[in-house]
Amino acid sequence: MKRFKKHLIQAAALAVLTIAGTMTLPRPANAATSSPVQLVPNTRYASTVSGGSGQPSILKVPTAHHLVIETLSVSVDVTPSDGKIGASVTYISGGKTVTLFVPLTYAYTTPSNDFATYVATQEVRLYPDLGSKVTLSTVTPTGSAGTTFLTVSGYLY
Repeated sequence: MKRFKKHLIQAAALAVLTIAGTMTLPRPANAATSSPVQLVPNTRYASTVSGGSGQPSILKVPTAHHLVIETLSVSVDVTPSDGKIGASVTYISGGKTVTLFVPLTYAYTTPSNDFATYVATQEVRLYPDLGSKVTLSTVTPTGSAGTTFLTVSGYLY
């Protein structure tokens, strides 16, 4: 009887391991019982745009793939060098306009033209709509804005 119990326990353990092993086997993507969530390969994306002196920098979002922006980098100028300047990034997500204010840090002054340069880099997670635009704008209550640069990096899917 003890021998029979021992074999019964071993058979039950083997059955449990077999079932557990079957549950962890990968299944083909077209199987009727496959998960509705599928992994889609992504492509790295990076772009730098400049609108020119006093103009906003505008990045056109691709129309064929969704863009996820993970990092923003901004460089803006203001003259005179003691002038104040603010920056914001505006985009459309889910049909709604979203504005992200970018905190700037003073970098340097160019003595030849009295422009002060401010920069920022932010880790973000932005989801602009297909075919829309991402716009870097500046505002300066005490001077004139110079050239703006907007760099984004992330991925397309």
